[in-house]
Order: sequence, then C-alpha cells, then structure tokens
Amino acid sequence: MSVKMSVRRAIGSVGVLAGLAILFGACGARDEIPVPPPPPPLPDCLVDADCEGFDDLCRNVRCVVEEDAGGGGFGGGDEQALTLPSASCREVNPVDCDDGDICTIDTCAPVDGSCSYAPATLDSDGDGFNGPREGTVAGDPDSCGDDCDDTNEDAFPGNPEVCDGADNDCNGVIDDNATFVPIDGDAVQISENDQTPAGAGGIAWSGTSYVATYTGTSAGFDIWRSQLAPDGQKLQPDELLKVSNSDGFGGPLIWTGDRYGVAWQERRDGDYEVYFRLLNESGSTVEVPPVQLSDAFGFSINVDLGWTGTRFVAVWQDERNGQFNLFGRTISVEGVPISNEVQLVPDSNFPDEAPAVAASSDGIGVAWGHGDAQAHFIQFQTFDFDLNPVSPVVTFNDGLTDAVYPTVVWNDGNYIVAWFDRSASPAGVYASVVDPAGNTVVAPTAISSTPNGSFSRYPTLKALGDRVLVLFSDDRDGNQGYELYGRMVSDLLVPLTEPTRITQASGDSINPRAAFGPDGNVGILFRDDRLGAQHVFFTRLGCLVGN
Repeated sequence: MSVKMSVRRAIGSVGVLAGLAILFGACGARDEIPVPPPPPPLPDCLVDADCEGFDDLCRNVRCVVEEDAGGGGFGGGDEQALTLPSASCREVNPVDCDDGDICTIDTCAPVDGSCSYAPATLDSDGDGFNGPREGTVAGDPDSCGDDCDDTNEDAFPGNPEVCDGADNDCNGVIDDNATFVPIDGDAVQISENDQTPAGAGGIAWSGTSYVATYTGTSAGFDIWRSQLAPDGQKLQPDELLKVSNSDGFGGPLIWTGDRYGVAWQERRDGDYEVYFRLLNESGSTVEVPPVQLSDAFGFSINVDLGWTGTRFVAVWQDERNGQFNLFGRTISVEGVPISNEVQLVPDSNFPDEAPAVAASSDGIGVAWGHGDAQAHFIQFQTFDFDLNPVSPVVTFNDGLTDAVYPTVVWNDGNYIVAWFDRSASPAGVYASVVDPAGNTVVAPTAISSTPNGSFSRYPTLKALGDRVLVLFSDDRDGNQGYELYGRMVSDLLVPLTEPTRITQASGDSINPRAAFGPDGNVGILFRDDRLGAQHVFFTRLGCLVGN
C-alpha cells in the first residue's frame, strides 16, 4: 500500500469515529466520545514523483517538507493532535545556463540538465557575416551581427561596391549613384497560353536565378512557379504550387539567403484560407506539406509576406468577425508558425483591406486600405516581432478621394508608404515617409508627375537607402492603355529623374512586381494584354552609374 493511500485511509478512519460520536450522542449514550479535530489538508506532495516536472533535470523539482511543519501519527491517544507534515513542490537548485552573452541563445536539456549555447544570429547567405538580432541595426554594439543584408552573399562590411542591386559595403546605400534604365527590347512571356487570364504573384532572385509566381486560369485558378534565367527565359517547366484541386491565387515570394518562402490563398475547404510553404533555391517545393496559417469562418485573402532576417511575417485580410479586418502570423525559417493568428487592428465601422508588409531587423510595418465605397483611407502602423502594436495608427488622407492599394518598404531607418489616387488633385501615385514610432517625416506627396487627364496606379517600390526606385502603370501615352514607367526619388521623395517608359506594347501593362537581380538588373514581373488575353510577362532594368 502506498504512503499516500495509508494517510488517506487513516484520515478516513478518523472521519468514521467522528460520525459515531454524533450518532451515539443523539441516542443518550452514557459516555460521550470526544470529537477529534477535522482532518488536516493533504500535503501537496509526498514523493518527488507527485511533482509536475520532477523528471526535468533543468528545473530539478522536488517534494520538500516545510520547516517547522510539525509531525505526528494517527494513534497514540486522545491527547495527541492529528497532524501531517506539510510538503510542497519546489525547484531545488535549477540549472542556470545564462552565460551573460546576448549573442547566444542559452538552453538547458531537460533529459540530462546539460547547457548549450547557440548563436543568436544567423549567416543565412553563407558569406561569413551574421545578420543582426531582431530589434537592432547591423553593426550596432548589441546587434551580434554586422551583415546589412543576410539574404545576399555579396553584401557585407568591407566588400567593394559594384552595381548589382546590393549594398555591397554596408554603407546603407544600394548601388551608389546609380539609376535604372530599360535594357530589354521586348518582354518575355511567362504564363502559358492555356492559363488566361493570368496575374503576377511575386518574384525574387536567389543569386543564381529568379523564381516567379503567377496565377493562371484554366478550369479554375491555379498558382504556378517559374524558374527564370537573368533574361527571363525559363530554366525548367513551370510547377504547380498549390496541392489541392481548388481555386488559389496570390504568391508573394521572399528569398532569405538559402531558401524561399511563399504564401497564397486557397479554397480547399469551402472558403479561402491562407497557406505558406518553403521552396528550395530553384523554386521547387520543399518536401513538407504547406502550412495553413488562417483557420476561421469566411474569406482570408490578399496575403502579403515579409522577412525580418530571422522569421517570416504574413499579413492578410480576414472576415471572421463579419467584415474584413487585418490578421497576421509569424513563421520560423523552418516553415513552422511561431505566433498564433493575431488581429492587428481593432474592429471599426469600416473594413480593412489589401494589407502590405515591410519587415526588417528593426521591426514590422503594415499599410492597408480602410473604408468603404464612399470613404477611402490609407493607414499604417508598426508592430514588434510578436505583432504587438508599437506606433499609433497613421492615417495619410481625408478619405474623400479614391486612394487605394498601398505598398510599403523599409528604407534605412524609415518606412515609405505609396498608393494611388485617381480623384486627388493632382491624380497619380502618392507616397509618405514615416518613422518606426509613427511620426510623419514627409507628408503625402505626389511622386508620379502624372499629366492632367491621365492616371497612374499600381506602385511598387525598391528601397536603395538614400533613394527609391518607383515603378508604376500610367496611361499618359494616349490610347495605348497603361504602360510601365519608372523613376528615381530621394529618400525624402524629391524627384531625381523624370518618369521613364519601360514597356512598349499596346494594351495594358499593370501590376509590376520587382526584384534586384544580377549585375544590378531589376527583374520585373507584370500583367500584360498585348496578345489580347491577360498574360504575365517579364522585363528588366539595367544599372546605370552616374557621376
């Protein structure tokens, strides 16, 4: 019989005696049986195994008898008080693995109590320099890493600066004194002829090839990935990205230095939910199932993806609460969700839609559209790495014009948010500069120089530190539809070049997606109607170094 059971039986016997005393006293018994005191509470534990975590050799939880707790048995006469030793579970000399170094992740193995010390930062691109800790800037004393771009092996302190789309020497500027001009006489068709209408998803450069994603339509909506040479020619047959026979679209793509992350929305369970998976260097799917990021009533759509240097950040619009709001989730470099689904902004009278995210080792910024058919606001907020708000919500406009579809980039200490507005005066692409605390550095400014009577829309930004490459669609050429244009503006949105036309075909060229590629090129994926049906095409800009 166990010790604990013996104690409980003894206490039970005392309880029976007390009951007999009450019974015989009621019948007029000659000698009253004294009523013993009530049984004391059982101790928290009797042996170590009663304690949760006793087998964790890091915590070393033990059943400890309290000092001056008393003692005694259950027999020995009426004069002996019934007492039990008081014992509780406590950590006894837990293992302390803290080495006092913020540049290590200190862990203890529960099986044997041994300590291990892993680097707190990664060298994802294999150039011998670690990226910074989250919440720090590369090179700062507490950053534990001085690689300003740990997704590119050609960017590290002391490397000579060349025109290649990278901050080679980590001075905060990409391709110093360079601008970007069209170099392709014609664009390359990417989507297949039997996949129309088609739309651009995402594009990124691994160091050896581009990988692009696009949505194509046959019996339903499919998501495809293409591996492309520097000039846009396909290196292998396109691969279907999603795994179910259901509608899916999206495809924002991030290169981390040794793998891609990609997100999309898919209707495999009756409504759209958000999914994520890893791709290898060639864009082929890693042999793990896609991870479902959202799981709620209603549609979860318009997903965007960012990378902090150590984790992915996915944001999307979600109608689980009755109208669209913004949700987000963080994912590890191994493709495993870190956080739960987080609602980013409170419910309000207006829906929140079309989020865009920019992430860095400094934090996370999200821009989105807020409003309904009558009111169109562009809003922005910063978050920490657990998706808790850092700044207040910033509203850039009065809601009275057609301001829609923002995009956002992190640019050497500030966020730049851009959107298009066809009813503002002047109409065109607008942008604003905001710091991580939500303070406006540059008020909303028209940056597309759109002529009167024309419209500019669908902006994309590529941050260069001291300046920004702006890509957008514009119909200023007359009756040819929308064409792609590009221009350079400073980090404070001062124009540095005039808008330059990039595409030259009839029909609309819209929705550009851009990535820095080899030799300073900028690869651009976009939707184009030059063949009548909507296809996805690829073109390039080349790096031109000025004085």
